[in-house]
Amino acid sequence: MEDEGSIGIGAMIVFIALILVAAVASTIIIKTAEELQQNAENTSSDTRQQISGKVSISDIFVKDTANPMRWDHSGGGGSPLADIGEECGPPTADDCRTDVATFEVIARIGSGSLNVQQGDISYYITCGVTYSQLTPDPPGPWAAPTEVLGKTVAAVDAGLVSATEMDGTAITDGTEITAGTTFRFEIDLNPTNVDDEGGVNEDIEDADFATSTPVGCDAEAGIGQVLDLRIVVDGGGETLAQLKIPSLMPGTSVM
Repeated sequence: MEDEGSIGIGAMIVFIALILVAAVASTIIIKTAEELQQNAENTSSDTRQQISGKVSISDIFVKDTANPMRWDHSGGGGSPLADIGEECGPPTADDCRTDVATFEVIARIGSGSLNVQQGDISYYITCGVTYSQLTPDPPGPWAAPTEVLGKTVAAVDAGLVSATEMDGTAITDGTEITAGTTFRFEIDLNPTNVDDEGGVNEDIEDADFATSTPVGCDAEAGIGQVLDLRIVVDGGGETLAQLKIPSLMPGTSVM
């Protein structure tokens, strides 16, 4: 009888151990399944947002040009064409426009997009600023850079899209821009040369990147240069494009 009792107790212990193992395993399986379901729902939600809030770019073209420097920083500007580092003419002369100042963007809200409102769309333009350092800055009147260091620093232009109808009518903030709607907006490039040089020199140098003012890409928008554009919808998708500048003639497509 004692042997039978011992066997019974041993079997019960094994049985209880199996139940405990099964309970732990089932808990882990259930928890894993719940996490997988939650991840799938989150991924599905993110995907829906990416698809349901998207801007497609139809075209981007040159709207206005300028000479952000007193010398030809980007190459291909001026009349006749000046080499990088050469003076291309008086700063106010029309024949001394070396870079794009403003882009015009034609875009549309992607099919199936929902609840994309004016004020929800942002743009980012990135460029690499390769600059010449004057060492030291010469006194007196302006002089072209004489020493090229080949230094390159990243710069970003960013801002909210101020969308307008194709006829120029402004779209009020908070107004939904429905799917399939074509609209336009401008991108004004910010200054690359931001430090105050007292009107003596207009050159890009280390001091520009030591100020609290973000450095823009206006001196990096010359003929033959490439800028990267990213358009982002708040809570939605993003669109990437490269702006390749073949000419400074207004109306020239850069897509």
